[in-house]
Amino acid sequence: MTEQQLHQMAGLHIASQFFYRFLHQAPDAELIQALQGDGDVCLLDHWPVELNDEDQQALAIMKAGLDTHLSELSQDYADLFVGPNALLAAPWGSVYLTEDQANCGQPTLQVKAFYREYGVEIDTGENEPDDHIGLMFAFLAHLTEQGLQAAGNGGEAEPWITAAKAFLEHHILTWAPRFLTIMGENARSDFYKGGSLLCKATLDSFAELTGAQFKIVKLYR
Repeated sequence: MTEQQLHQMAGLHIASQFFYRFLHQAPDAELIQALQGDGDVCLLDHWPVELNDEDQQALAIMKAGLDTHLSELSQDYADLFVGPNALLAAPWGSVYLTEDQANCGQPTLQVKAFYREYGVEIDTGENEPDDHIGLMFAFLAHLTEQGLQAAGNGGEAEPWITAAKAFLEHHILTWAPRFLTIMGENARSDFYKGGSLLCKATLDSFAELTGAQFKIVKLYR
C-alpha cells in the first residue's frame, strides 16, 4: 500500500472508533468535551478523514450541535436508537434487510459469523444483535487496526483491506445509507443530523480505500 493509503486507513480507524461511540452509546459530558477540545480548538476541526466541500458542511452542522443541552441530545439519541417508543432510526441491519423487520434475523447471524471468522466476539455486556451499526464500526476499527499493525511490522495490510471490502459490501453498504438518511430526517438536533452526514462521508471514504461497491438490494424500511 502507498503512504497515502496508509494515512487514509489511519484516519478511517480513528473515525470508526468515533462512530462506534457516537452510534452505540448515549452522549455524555465526556464525549461533548472531547469533541469541543480545549479552549477554542474543536476536535471536529481536525477530522481525520479527508472531506470534499459539501461534506465539510456536515462537520459545521455537527459542531453547531455541540451547544445543545446534553439532556436534549440524550433524548434525541433515545428517540432515534433506543426507545421506549417506536425507534425513529432503528440501528440494526436486519430491520432493513428482512421482510418482517425484526432483530436477530439471518443478516444478524451472517454478521456474527463474519466477526468470528476474524477472531472477534462482540460482548458489550448486553444481549443485543451483532448487526448494530455502532458495533459494525467497532469491527471496522479492528480491521483497520490490524492492517496498520501489519504494515508497521513490515507485513502486508492488503488482507485486512480485503476483509473490510467484503464486510462493507455484504453487511454495511447494503442498508446503512438508508439508515443514515432516516436518521438525518428524524434527528431533532444538529449533532445527530450532522453526524448522519459525516457517517455517510466516512463510508464513502471506506469504499474508496477498499474498492467496495454499494450494492442495490431490496430494503423493507
